[in-house]
Amino acid sequence: MTGLAARAEVIKLARELSVEPERLDFLRAVDELDIRRFRRRVCHELDAPHRPLFRKLAMASQLLPNSLTVKIAVKYFGPMLCGMVASELSADRAAALMSHVPVDFLADATPYVDPVAAEPIIRGLPTEKMVPTMQELLRRKEYVTLARFLGSVTDEQLLAVVPLVETGEDLLMTGFYAEVTDRFEVVVSELPPDRIRAIVQAAVDLDAFAEALTLMQHLTPPTRARVANAAAEMGPEVITTMIASAQREDAWAELLPVAISMSEENLRTLANLDIWDDAALTAVIQAAQRNRLLPELVTVITAMEPARIAQVAALEVLSKPKLRKDILAAAKKAGLAAPVTAALTA
Repeated sequence: MTGLAARAEVIKLARELSVEPERLDFLRAVDELDIRRFRRRVCHELDAPHRPLFRKLAMASQLLPNSLTVKIAVKYFGPMLCGMVASELSADRAAALMSHVPVDFLADATPYVDPVAAEPIIRGLPTEKMVPTMQELLRRKEYVTLARFLGSVTDEQLLAVVPLVETGEDLLMTGFYAEVTDRFEVVVSELPPDRIRAIVQAAVDLDAFAEALTLMQHLTPPTRARVANAAAEMGPEVITTMIASAQREDAWAELLPVAISMSEENLRTLANLDIWDDAALTAVIQAAQRNRLLPELVTVITAMEPARIAQVAALEVLSKPKLRKDILAAAKKAGLAAPVTAALTA
């Protein structure tokens, strides 16, 4: 798998530590789940000693009128402390106070709110209370901040705000940084075709197809097929960009499950593009072997024209008897033995 998921976790950890992500680049070789566990532990250790104070401040805020509480908090406490105290409020109290807080200040405070601690509050908020702050964060391209809250909102809240997210870039990048990966399925499974194409186009425009491929691993097979076929039907240039991104980021293990979810016609188009030079074919074969994706690999090989299959068979990497044997076994198990066997045993 690519290091993109680890990179996303490093960026989130850097935010928690208030350092530049580049200072933590050495962690990109670490498994993303280990980085995530470490980050959550760091957050807990930094936050826990101050939680009693936050509770007292939240209780004290009830002694004053809402408008006065907000004026004092904005002027004297600032966004960091207000964000940390917010998770100690009740949902009703939070909603009442939000009506008096400037949207800019709410957006400034949101990165300091603990989405796990604040989950009961967030789920109790009317959706319309969330929308102005969400739109301001999108305007700022605060994708990491927004992604932190995907696991704290209900499906109903999530589906209510998605139509208000205007661009494919916003959907793509917020989903990429999300920790609760099944939320992307909730969103994409309900999207109309034009919104799916907008996400694909954003991946092309931002040169972020590797990020899109990473996200697509968390979709159910039917939803992944919708996205994969939408990308293929946008033209060969789009699929070429997808393959080029996979090659640059070593995202072949992400590409193969996406490729085989395409229709037969679209898979044939992908499998026979000119971008498949010897280097790309060698890399995808090696990735398939490393990640136990040989059945997916033979499905792609079977979609190739005879000349391309012959090109595959002539690769130096397939001079290794064990790899050839493993590919042939995978082809036989998948019921695709005939064309692959004919080429590799020629």
